[in-house]
Amino acid sequence: MAYQEVDPSTWKYEKEGDFIEGELVQVQENIGPNDSMLYSLKTPEGVTNVWGATILDQRMALVNLGDKLKITYQGKAEAKPGKNAAKIFKVEVDKEDEVPVVKVAKPADAPEVPTA
Repeated sequence: MAYQEVDPSTWKYEKEGDFIEGELVQVQENIGPNDSMLYSLKTPEGVTNVWGATILDQRMALVNLGDKLKITYQGKAEAKPGKNAAKIFKVEVDKEDEVPVVKVAKPADAPEVPTA
């Protein structure tokens, strides 16, 4: 049996355009002294944690476990007086593997099919 150490790193974004890509493998709530969200992404380098922020949390609410995604840091919004500037993130989900649902319209002259 071969064991591998589990020691996730934390994504550190510093400038606009910094990004991380991976598969969402875990979401934790109320973590740390600020009761923050913590997202775990499986990347080619291993599991990487991403700390939540208000705007990121709003966007991540639409992402499902197992989704492949890309999070891009887009800088800070203009700060309101007495407030910290909000951090802006773009979240994109890879829909390439998703099977599209195709609805086929029934021709107007097609016979009705009885339902049970």
